Amino acid sequence: MPEEYRDCMFRGCDDFSYNRRSEHAHISRAMPASRLLLLLPFLLLTGCDRVGALLDQQAENGKAVGAACRHSGRALEDCYQRNSRISKADIFAGWKEMNEYMQQKKLDIVPPPVDPVAPPQAADAAPASASAASEAKPATAEH
Repeated sequence: MPEEYRDCMFRGCDDFSYNRRSEHAHISRAMPASRLLLLLPFLLLTGCDRVGALLDQQAENGKAVGAACRHSGRALEDCYQRNSRISKADIFAGWKEMNEYMQQKKLDIVPPPVDPVAPPQAADAAPASASAASEAKPATAEH
């Protein structure tokens, strides 16, 4: 009779499987850690849908900017300069969609509001140019 069966008989176990489980108890303790390591990438990847949603939102914002530029009659280059943080491809896609829509519906452009004027820096430059002009003219005698 094998030794495993004798141990089982003295302990009063019903079957041989009890002894097997006790022999491999150290393996069953390590299993949760290995399962965690296997599940860890899946847990980390669950946030990928949110990253994808953010990228989609940025693309939609770029299309909206492009469509607004086309609707207001701005050139693509102006849109690119005004919105340098937005992808040019997204701006162009929105501009193109709005162009097709406006041609199909025969819509006119809506002129954009006038850009705010920068504070006058010409006042600071005017005295310097006046002094340069006075130096350039020779002094003439009075009549």
